[in-house]
Amino acid sequence: MTSTDPLQDSPFTAEDVAVAVRLLTRELSEPVTELITLTDEELLAVEGLQKEQITPLPWASANISDGAPKEAATATAMRSLMARGLVTTEAALDPRAFEQDPQRSNRFVSVPELQGTSVARRTADAVVITERITDRGSARSYFYVFRLDEGVRVLWEVFDDMGFHLFFLMEGDTFPEQLLGFADPEGVIGDQDGDPVEVPGADFELSETGQRLAQSRAATSVLVLEREGADPMAMSLFALPDHVELMESVEADGAELRRVGAVAKTTLMQFLQGIVAGPEAA
Repeated sequence: MTSTDPLQDSPFTAEDVAVAVRLLTRELSEPVTELITLTDEELLAVEGLQKEQITPLPWASANISDGAPKEAATATAMRSLMARGLVTTEAALDPRAFEQDPQRSNRFVSVPELQGTSVARRTADAVVITERITDRGSARSYFYVFRLDEGVRVLWEVFDDMGFHLFFLMEGDTFPEQLLGFADPEGVIGDQDGDPVEVPGADFELSETGQRLAQSRAATSVLVLEREGADPMAMSLFALPDHVELMESVEADGAELRRVGAVAKTTLMQFLQGIVAGPEAA
């Protein structure tokens, strides 16, 4: 199961978009408010097997074969959504009743948290995609940024190889600290930028710098995608025992170089705040 560009155009009705906007602009009960948790199979059931997924589905990819097994898994997931009260349908008849209409509609209706999340994750103004590797395995965060008239909101989807996707909603100002906490879980980032070094890409893995970064407690790739106005931007963050280093790829005289250096918290926070503001604010 491959994933596709989360910013590609997807057709939604005006009602779909209105539900998503109401979800995104609702009052927050906490700075990071939990909305809903969905499994890989439930995402497949909600979006349909025919639709290309915008995030990896690690558990489903490892455990569900294409064809009839996948169809059975999504059918079971839809039944689970109905049992949890996240999806309703008139086709689920009450066994207590004797007289029921056999022609009753099979239309499915999702609760706002489910419908709004499903629409929002495909309609963001920008997406920040991160994957963190630690000795415990990998985890991914997708931060969907919405620059609304009411202010900036961020929908955060986080999941690991178990395939449980947790969705949270936050203000734009909360996003930088949350991404930093994901990439630097032990809070070791320092207050000073370091002088960067450049290493040829072909030599990086065996270089002293590459060997040092291989000992990182957390290594996080970051990809920033804007719907309009900016090219994709990629970098990596390495949490070492007492500081964080930032690596980006640059080109010089036709050769790829890896530029690596310690990054200060203020520098990284300013960069992330720029994502919230958008390319037009730069």
